Amino acid sequence: MTEDAVRRRTFVDGSIAAVALGGGGLLLGSLTATFLRRKPKPAVAGTPKAGAPTASGGGAVSVAVGQVPVGGSATVTDPATGDAVYLVQPSAGQYCGLSSICTHSGCTVNPPQGGQLLCPCHGSRFDAATGAVLAGPAVTPLPKYTVTRNGDRLDLGPQQS
Repeated sequence: MTEDAVRRRTFVDGSIAAVALGGGGLLLGSLTATFLRRKPKPAVAGTPKAGAPTASGGGAVSVAVGQVPVGGSATVTDPATGDAVYLVQPSAGQYCGLSSICTHSGCTVNPPQGGQLLCPCHGSRFDAATGAVLAGPAVTPLPKYTVTRNGDRLDLGPQQS
């Protein structure tokens, strides 16, 4: 074999190894985000503290209106999936629920701050009023939930399709 052929072969072998290591790292990161994400304790379990999210007779989760300030949020648990849901009030009297699970790789996004939800894994940003993607790599908005006001309580409804 000539010296040039040996150099080319070494380069090709090194490139294959680099691609394999990179792919393995991406796979490991994806599996870690999927299977090891933190799940909050269900809001329907145990005896709730005063003002804490509670389950009503039908298994629905509710929270006191006062726990969701304008521009702020309260965290409850979707009884169907066990995932955290942020109840937000982007403007006075307007309430919605947004999934806390990033649509890019399944990481748990941080609670709303400054009108946005940030995914700590890859930097995706979502609008805290609508769940729309503000910056990728995510391309799909956060799933929304119906939120109904019943007197001084906000009830978490089903995930919207």
